[in-house]
Amino acid sequence: MGTQMIDRRLFVAGGLAALPVRLAASVPAPVVPRTERLVVTPSRSTEMTVWQPSTDRLKGVALLSTGHGSWPARYEVLGGLLSSHGFAVLAPMHVDSVRHPDRASFTLQASFGERIADMAAASAHAGKVFPGQPVVAVGHSFGTLTSLCRVGALGYLGDFRDPSVKAVLGFSSPGRIPGLVQPVAYAAVTAPLMLVTGTADVVPGFVTDPADHLLPVETVKGPAFGLVKAGADHEFVGQNSPGIWGIDQPIAAFLSAYALNDRAAAMRLVAYKPATGDRYIVRNAR
Repeated sequence: MGTQMIDRRLFVAGGLAALPVRLAASVPAPVVPRTERLVVTPSRSTEMTVWQPSTDRLKGVALLSTGHGSWPARYEVLGGLLSSHGFAVLAPMHVDSVRHPDRASFTLQASFGERIADMAAASAHAGKVFPGQPVVAVGHSFGTLTSLCRVGALGYLGDFRDPSVKAVLGFSSPGRIPGLVQPVAYAAVTAPLMLVTGTADVVPGFVTDPADHLLPVETVKGPAFGLVKAGADHEFVGQNSPGIWGIDQPIAAFLSAYALNDRAAAMRLVAYKPATGDRYIVRNAR
C-alpha cells in the first residue's frame, strides 16, 4: 500500500468529521486542565495538557494519546472522568495534530515515531512528578494503537514497550490497516485492555465494518474487555460528548482492578451488565 493511502487511512482514523453521540448524563465538576511544555528530545518540545486531581485524591497517572490529527482539548470530558477517579492525565500534542505548529515538517512515518517519543517523554515526566504512582495508557483511535505499542503491540516494527504501563484503556482503534496493523499486531500484548467502540463506529471508505475495531480485544493475550455501545460512532469520546459518563462504572472498575490491584473491582468488571442494546465482551479474565 502506498504512503498516500496509509496517510489518508490514519488521518480519517482520527474521526475529525464524525458527529458525537449525545446522551444525557450527570457529571461532577471537572478538574480544570493546564498546559505546560514537555521536552521530548533535545531538539523538540511540545505542549502537554494536564488534568491533575488534588494531592489527597491522587491514585495514579493516565498517559493519554489522542486520535490522528486531533488535539487534547477535544478530550476534556475524558480528562475530567479520569481525574475524577484520582488519575492525573497527561496528554501531549502530537506532531500529526492539525493544531501542531510544525505539522507540515513531519512525514506520516516520522509522525508515528514522534508519537512514541511523546509518550515516552510523558512517561518519564510522570515518573519524576508523580513518583511511585501506577500508570495506565489511554488512547483514542490511532492513539489506542500508540498506547498499545507501550505494552508490546506492533512488535514486528520495533520494541516500543514502557514497563511502567500496567494497563490500556482504549476508545475505538484504527481498525485493520494493511501494511501497519497486521492480524498479529496485538498478539504479544499481555497487559490488561479495555476497549470501547460502537455499532456506528465506521470511517466511510476505510473502516466499513465496526467489528474491525475489536481486533485488539480478540487477539491480545492478557485480560481483555470490549464494550460496544449501541449507536456510538468513532467520535464517542473525541468531541467532548457527556455520553462517556454513561459508562463510568466499567471504566472505574477497570482502573481500580488493573491499576490499583483491587480484586473486588476485578470481580465487578467481569460481572458488569451492559445497557440494553450494548454488547460486552470478556476474554482471559479470572
